[in-house]
Amino acid sequence: MEGLTNKIRTILRRLNISEPPVPVSKVAKLFSIKVVPYPKFPDKRSGFITEIEGSLVIGVNSNHSEVRQRFTISHELGHFLLGHQIDTPNFREEDSRPIDQEREADNFAAELLIPRDFLSADIKANRMLKIPELARRYNVSGQAMSIRLLQTGLIKDLTS
Repeated sequence: MEGLTNKIRTILRRLNISEPPVPVSKVAKLFSIKVVPYPKFPDKRSGFITEIEGSLVIGVNSNHSEVRQRFTISHELGHFLLGHQIDTPNFREEDSRPIDQEREADNFAAELLIPRDFLSADIKANRMLKIPELARRYNVSGQAMSIRLLQTGLIKDLTS
């Protein structure tokens, strides 16, 4: 996990991002990845990353909420930056990646959207913050923020 944290710290420094919310489209652009909204996805399909005519593209379900789209973009960036195989242009509806790669991409997305360093600093600066306030600050869902607080162990700092 430390390697992942360092990788994301490097990306954020390179883009001069020092506070939330992290502009995930700017991160995609850094790696020359185009983000394209897709309104005709089935609801259970959130997104994909593929190569089209020599360019990397993240397709995201534009019918999903903004916070869900941000997570999807971050998740797909994770697949690319972690060296996972990208999707074929004729992707299937069902997921075809191994579960461990999906988990790695989820962890990448969580760290990118809610960097531990940022979250820790926010909690130290104001222990009275509530999960919904933090979720709005980071432009993530309350569920994503709750999971991240538990993953990082920072929930106890927030409640003490």
